[in-house]
Amino acid sequence: MKRKPQLTKRERKALGPARPAQPARHNHGHIHCIACGRHLDEADFQPPATATIITCDHGSNFPSCVRCVTQSTALVAEHDRTNQPVRTANAWH
Repeated sequence: MKRKPQLTKRERKALGPARPAQPARHNHGHIHCIACGRHLDEADFQPPATATIITCDHGSNFPSCVRCVTQSTALVAEHDRTNQPVRTANAWH
């Protein structure tokens, strides 16, 4: 009795249902300061700004409170120096 040929991984993936794209790290529309974890609204980035975006050497953007900019800059500088993910504070509302 001869076995039926099995499908290759590529063929199984083509036949299967499409999987959704990987969700973003924070996909529910919230923005949090990387230094203190405070919830930031889109309006916080408009004048008079209470939040800002810090860009690393790799081109990634990280949100920060205006009062936490020095600490956030240090976290992003460590990220640039070590090529490790940015150490962020736990989010709070």
